[in-house]
Amino acid sequence: MAKTKYMMYECAYCRKTTKMELVGDMQAEGSQEPALKAWYRCTRCKHTALLEKQVSTQSRKGEPAKIDRGSCVTYSRELVYKIGQAIYHSEWDDVGKVISKQKTSDGTQAITVSFEKLGERRLIENMHQPVESEIIESVPAQV
Repeated sequence: MAKTKYMMYECAYCRKTTKMELVGDMQAEGSQEPALKAWYRCTRCKHTALLEKQVSTQSRKGEPAKIDRGSCVTYSRELVYKIGQAIYHSEWDDVGKVISKQKTSDGTQAITVSFEKLGERRLIENMHQPVESEIIESVPAQV
C-alpha cells in the first residue's frame, strides 16, 4: 500500500478536523517491521501528535478498495461512530467509511460518510428519540 503525506484527523490541540501532515515514522527499537504509528503535524495550529499510521485505500489502478460488508456496522442514527469506521446503510444497500464528524447548526451531531456507490453523504448520529411517557407526564392533569 502507498503512503500518503496527509490525512484528515481531529487535532487534539485546536479541536478541529484538519489536514494532518506526515512528519516522521515512529520505529520500535531493534525492529525491522514497518512502523504502526507516525508523527503528524496539524496544518492549522502546527501541533504535532503521534497517531496510528494511515495507508491509502486505493489500489494501483486508482480504484478504491472494496469494503467487506461483514466488517461493517449497520447505520442507525442513535449510534455514535468514529472516523475511519466502516458503515452499512440498509436502506441504500451501500457500504462506506466515516471520513469526518461535525456539529450542525441546530446542535445535533453529523458524520460525513464516503459510500462506494453514492459518494459522500452526511448522516445524523447520536440522536435519541424522546420517550412518549416523558411528554405525557409533563402535561398537567385536568380537573
